[in-house]
Amino acid sequence: MLTRKAKLLLSLSVATPILFAACVDNTLIGPYRDVAGTYQLTVFSGATPPVTFTYGPNPQSSIIPNGGTVTWTDGTMVLYSNGTFTETNYYDYHDNGGASGRESYVSNGTFTVNGTDFTLSAPAQNNSLARFATGSLVISNISRINYVEDNGNGTSSAYEYIM
Repeated sequence: MLTRKAKLLLSLSVATPILFAACVDNTLIGPYRDVAGTYQLTVFSGATPPVTFTYGPNPQSSIIPNGGTVTWTDGTMVLYSNGTFTETNYYDYHDNGGASGRESYVSNGTFTVNGTDFTLSAPAQNNSLARFATGSLVISNISRINYVEDNGNGTSSAYEYIM
């Protein structure tokens, strides 16, 4: 028969691992811990940043309603070990009406990796349509994400991030 102290010791030895498991930093574990990290933008829409696009007038545009230029300068793709990502790309805009500034495009969603096959998807957010892209993720001395995304107008654009 177990003594009162033995019962207490036994119950503490069972509870202690549960307490420590509740305090684990989940960024270090998960199915994608080998690819988790911050990657830097090196190719935007098929070109090395900075990349400038010129647009005509569009009254629905909140950035350049009078037409103008948008220059994509830099960005990051953060992959988390739980299969989620945050992509942040920065751009400078100059509206033909005189306004200019610096903004960022932020997209949050999920990704999967199967071998070197990489997919990302994000729901519609921040006045942008839902996204789905496929490509590759190669882990080596320079880890690299390459993907192609449909632009929604019959064309596609290539992107690359390196760690």
